[in-house]
Amino acid sequence: MIKFFRKIRYDLMEKNKTAKYFKYAIGEIVLVVIGILIALSINNWNENRKSENQLSTIYNEVEQNLKSDLSNIDDVIKRYEQLELRIEKFITEGYSSIPLDSINATNYLDFTTIPIDINSFIAFDIQDKGIGLLKTYNDFNTSGNKDLTNEIIQFYNIDESLNLVLDKLKEESFNNIKYIEQFSWYSDHMNMKYNPGTIAFFAKSKIFKNKVVTYRLIAIENFLPMLRYYKESATILLEKIETAY
Repeated sequence: MIKFFRKIRYDLMEKNKTAKYFKYAIGEIVLVVIGILIALSINNWNENRKSENQLSTIYNEVEQNLKSDLSNIDDVIKRYEQLELRIEKFITEGYSSIPLDSINATNYLDFTTIPIDINSFIAFDIQDKGIGLLKTYNDFNTSGNKDLTNEIIQFYNIDESLNLVLDKLKEESFNNIKYIEQFSWYSDHMNMKYNPGTIAFFAKSKIFKNKVVTYRLIAIENFLPMLRYYKESATILLEKIETAY
């Protein structure tokens, strides 16, 4: 094709048709420019298509992460709600209404649930592979559904808050263990063996009751509402992603 156009130019020059040559040359340049623009347009279209496919794959990963979280969070919420009931009962009644001499090796475990509860925690780990990919994509791309992308990124900011509260809950649980390990009955308690000294302590210690109140503040008044909020917000966001893609 190039040789064909070159032959036409030579013929025009040899025949001293300068005006026609220049018109032809300009036309050839226009054709080349148009060809370049078409090539660029096709290339941009291909790149945009690749970008859209990549974003769709990332949204699908986020979607799967949310579904996984929602399938796990109900059990975690339920366990904290059950913990809330036990703690409320202990704070309002404690062991004060229970005759200590009625507690023995047979029914011992029925009265030591709270001490065990505040020495532990129920973790909830958010699946974050999708949001990690989305943040990386968002840093290098200007195309795609920016509103939805920004909403997803904003939603996952709760992960930091959840982890901060969970870390505090872990710390409090560890401190509670450190506190009771100074007592002679500690080994029996941790091995769930009956020891009258254990019951006497939990029934009379104001410090222990305060520790239960502090644990409740972190686990029930902070972490549990955040779990409920995450579930509600994740459900709404999942519906938006499913609708968009």
